[in-house]
Amino acid sequence: MKSIFILLGFLGCLSGWSQVSDREIADYHFNQGKFAEAKLYYERLYNTDQKELVYPNYLKCLVQLKDWDTAEEIIKKRAKQKSNDGIAYVEWGSLYLDQGKTEEANEQFKTAVEKVEPSRAFIIRLANEFNALQQYQWAIQCYEKGKKKGKDGYLYNYEIASAKGSLGDLQGMIDAFIILLQEEPHYLTTVETLIARLIKFEDNISQSQMLRTSLLKAIQANPDNVVLSEFMIWYYLQTKNYEGAMQQSIGLDKRLKENGMRIMEMAQVAVDDDAYDIGAKGYQYVISKGPASPYYFTAHIAELNARLKKFASLPTTIQDWRLLNANFQSTLSLVPHNDDAYPLIERFIQLKGYHWQTADSLSFFIQKDIDFLQNEVSTGLYSNKTKAKLKILLGDLLLAQNSIWEASLLYSQVELDYKEDIVGNEARFKNAKVSFYNGDFGWAQSQLEALKGSTSKLLANDAIDLSLIITENIQDSIQEPLEMFARAELLSVQQLNEQAIQTLDSLADLFPAHPLIDESLFLQANMAWEKQEWQKCEKLLQTIIDFHFTEIKYDDAVWKLGQLYEKHLNDSAKAMALYEKILTEQPGSLYVTEARKSYRRLRGDDQPQ
Repeated sequence: MKSIFILLGFLGCLSGWSQVSDREIADYHFNQGKFAEAKLYYERLYNTDQKELVYPNYLKCLVQLKDWDTAEEIIKKRAKQKSNDGIAYVEWGSLYLDQGKTEEANEQFKTAVEKVEPSRAFIIRLANEFNALQQYQWAIQCYEKGKKKGKDGYLYNYEIASAKGSLGDLQGMIDAFIILLQEEPHYLTTVETLIARLIKFEDNISQSQMLRTSLLKAIQANPDNVVLSEFMIWYYLQTKNYEGAMQQSIGLDKRLKENGMRIMEMAQVAVDDDAYDIGAKGYQYVISKGPASPYYFTAHIAELNARLKKFASLPTTIQDWRLLNANFQSTLSLVPHNDDAYPLIERFIQLKGYHWQTADSLSFFIQKDIDFLQNEVSTGLYSNKTKAKLKILLGDLLLAQNSIWEASLLYSQVELDYKEDIVGNEARFKNAKVSFYNGDFGWAQSQLEALKGSTSKLLANDAIDLSLIITENIQDSIQEPLEMFARAELLSVQQLNEQAIQTLDSLADLFPAHPLIDESLFLQANMAWEKQEWQKCEKLLQTIIDFHFTEIKYDDAVWKLGQLYEKHLNDSAKAMALYEKILTEQPGSLYVTEARKSYRRLRGDDQPQ
């Protein structure tokens, strides 16, 4: 009833407007889907000077009402009046399609294509009419004819390729894209994006091979074409064929005399995806260019870093480390000992700390590295802040050597020099840990309180965790469990894992229900991780999740187990379930952001659509 009053009011407002009122009334009915009512008004207007304005809607009404004869009649008139306009013939063909008359429709579509003029605007407009009807084969014919007739140099390669893709002609689309890139190289990024949406490289091997074969043929026929080589590099990256990508990149580097810039980027991509040998090969190529290359020193450092990352992922022997140590010293002899070299030094020292095999190797490596760092602090070309970082590294080694107070002295120096800096806060935290190891829990707690507001979220979280451990256990009349745990943690830092585990086992035997059990299990899991004992690590972390879900280390265990499944046990489903557990059960966890990223990555959200 309400709509009737609205219409009456609308009509009342329009009274006295003659033909204008008819147009408004017609449009109102049309927009309401009342095509029979709209047709009556459009029909009247069609025979006036408003023919051009109302024709589209009038035709739609006739089609909706299946008034085929009248629809065909007005289309015929339009085709006669606009004899050079193919649009009317597309409409005519569409009308036949609506009636199931495919053969007659194709005759009209053929006529429309015959009307193609050497005008880009005309061709695009006509082809779009075909595309709207999903008559892509006819759109392609428009483009092809326009390509032959066109006088403006426009080639329609992109449009042809897109239409062939819509038609399901993948091979035709690929071939068209390859032609497009040869003639218009600036389309490369666009082509890569569209190909990525259509081809799932990991899931559809045949389609992937189709692209590879077509590209190789094109490159063989046009060996000097740069954009085809770049397209091939992109293809290799999609299929994780880093060897092929590197070969193509080196070829382009030589041809374009790029001095290794492209190779440095490619090598980093390979290393980031654990293709360490391919990355090292790239860096070696840049190094071979000699000191004149702007990337010479950077490549030396990057190559050694690739080797370090490979070592971190594999079981190693003392002999392996002796060889790598020699390579490290050799590299450092070639590059300036300045702030740029620090990340490599840090990485090398820390990584070795995770791979000491025996007491003998421990002693050997620690003393060598202590001597090295002491020399760097006194003679290197580092800024004062980087020297402070080197002192922290040196303190870590002294702590591992059981020179606890010498380590504390270095931490104190850095803390004093950089009180309001993250570097100073890191040194302060390490000193708090020294106090913790020595059973001076009160002093450690006072230092940790000051660090809870650190600008480093990770450091603040570590301070909070250790503070909670102390707070929850220092109130006990018996501090022995906390002292045992602190001693075990120091032993683990010193790579005396067996002694650490014995201490933790004793803690569990003597105090089986103590709140420190989850921290004890997590510490053992970390030691198992460092020794790449994945099954043992899995069992320890799962125990925390199953039986200690209200304790401090619960979300740490969930995150670490997720990482274990993803990176080392190749079980993406279990990893995703654990990441989801963090998101749903631990929304305030430090790991929420990374868990969300990891979950989405494993789900495939970062794949091109």
